[in-house]
Amino acid sequence: MNFKIIDTQNIYQKLLTAPDAETRKTIFREELTAPYEPLVKIFGGPNSDVLSMFAMWGMNVEHFDDPEKRERIVSALDKLAEFSAWDKTAQTLRDVEAAFTPYMDRLSLGPINVGLFWGDLSVGPANRGYTGFGGAPGYVMVVYDTPNDYNLYRLQGTTAHEMLHNIHFTVFPFSPFTTTVGEYAIAEGLAESFAAELYGEDVVGYYVTDFDDAELETAKRLIGAALDVTGFNEIRGYIFGDAGADYMNMPKTGIPPYAGYAVGYRIVQQYLKRTGQKVTDAIFVPAKDIIAESGFFE
Repeated sequence: MNFKIIDTQNIYQKLLTAPDAETRKTIFREELTAPYEPLVKIFGGPNSDVLSMFAMWGMNVEHFDDPEKRERIVSALDKLAEFSAWDKTAQTLRDVEAAFTPYMDRLSLGPINVGLFWGDLSVGPANRGYTGFGGAPGYVMVVYDTPNDYNLYRLQGTTAHEMLHNIHFTVFPFSPFTTTVGEYAIAEGLAESFAAELYGEDVVGYYVTDFDDAELETAKRLIGAALDVTGFNEIRGYIFGDAGADYMNMPKTGIPPYAGYAVGYRIVQQYLKRTGQKVTDAIFVPAKDIIAESGFFE
């Protein structure tokens, strides 16, 4: 695998010590965001501005000129450094590569840009101070707002989760028009199951664990009736549930927050137990077959 690790730790120090706002903006654009410019074009079109898109994602160069935000950035970077977060990220990539080495002749992977970022995650749906993105092959981002014991413990799991998306979507490409609720749920279930496979079930995130029996039953019923639904706006409602409704300007439907993650994880876990496969095997299996063979909705 060809990883291009963005040295964000060093770049952030440059941003914090830059002599003026214009110099900081140049560093931010040319060093921090430039590797992700093609990703920005995927989301926003050919004329989209990288800095504007990053600002929408909670990563705004102007944060470094805001005393309160700057203090948060420094505190977060200190905690990440104390945790050896950048070293752990690099180790995770080595672990992912080792897991997939026997399968490389079945994969077509290009260079993968990987970065550990700070972001103001209050701009997005409810989270626990961390998030990630790996849904576009070639680009992986793990973003921390407020590092703490809970989310730092899940750093490697989160990185592995996003890496699995990156690999899986080269096998079964994601389409905002044709990908179904079932396929998206399985993608999330495979990604979190991969994290658990590498680092243990205790790294599984809140978006899978924080459900009581009634919520799980509701999620299972609603998602089970919508497995073939397509259209990204519709899909998001089932995967993220009401957690993302306000952020995405969508009506709330009563679907529990992150229901798609929770259901997808349980389907995949049941499938793996029934078949004896690993996630590295299962990424080559169509989602509909994973769902059927899991017996989850029977």
